[in-house]
Amino acid sequence: MARSSTEKFALFCTLLVIYTHVGNHMKNTIAVILLFVFGTVFSQDNCKDYKDNYIPKNLKDAIEYLNCEWSESDKTEFKNKEEKEAVTELHFETGMGIRNDWELWKGKNRISRFFKSKGISHPDDMSSIILTSFHRDLNNKPIELNEQIKYYKSFWDGIKNQRKNIKKKFKELEIGDIIKVPLTGETGWKYDGTDRTTLHNYLYTVENTRDFDCFVIGTVISTNKKRKNYFVTIKLTNVDNCEYKNPIYNEKEVSVGESMEINMAIDKVIIE
Repeated sequence: MARSSTEKFALFCTLLVIYTHVGNHMKNTIAVILLFVFGTVFSQDNCKDYKDNYIPKNLKDAIEYLNCEWSESDKTEFKNKEEKEAVTELHFETGMGIRNDWELWKGKNRISRFFKSKGISHPDDMSSIILTSFHRDLNNKPIELNEQIKYYKSFWDGIKNQRKNIKKKFKELEIGDIIKVPLTGETGWKYDGTDRTTLHNYLYTVENTRDFDCFVIGTVISTNKKRKNYFVTIKLTNVDNCEYKNPIYNEKEVSVGESMEINMAIDKVIIE
């Protein structure tokens, strides 16, 4: 926890008293130490005496809090990295701490209300804006909060439009229609000890232009809407574009004639 202003002043005064009582031969050494201590102790002279489990009230307060609580070495390391890399690296560590410790998931405290008043409601977006703004502040760059907010609003508008489009395509599906399902067997999911490759779906937000690892083609044999889920069962007609070794999907062999169920509300499908 950062030192309070009172503690900092007391420390400096103690050193100053020592300086006035030592002999001339020691004063140069003590003077150097005083300059060093002055620089380090008072480098964060605007820091408050934060209480345990303190939660900032807004973005400005959050930046000031992080500036006081982070060590100089951590701030330097964070500052010197490229912005996107720096923020992305901390998303699942420091970012998670911000989301959990600052109770962003509950969404009821001052900082949550601050972001919600500006149209930002997802805790992931809040923590990313906080870290991005802190990085820019350390580098003496404009925070450009409005531009950051515009980016996240645009992202979620795109997601909403995608969901509307998925719902429309699901309603238009007919038995016998042909669809393509992109799949992946990337790192961590390839071989399960039985010389098979376990395949997984791409998320529906992935662009159609991506170079997919593998995809299968099938004809629709049934559809089923459950609340906000859009289940489609296909009968596989072509698996030639999936070259993984002995691929399986949901514990079933991936081969022509087999059935496969996907959820268009989550899984990526391509309807041509």
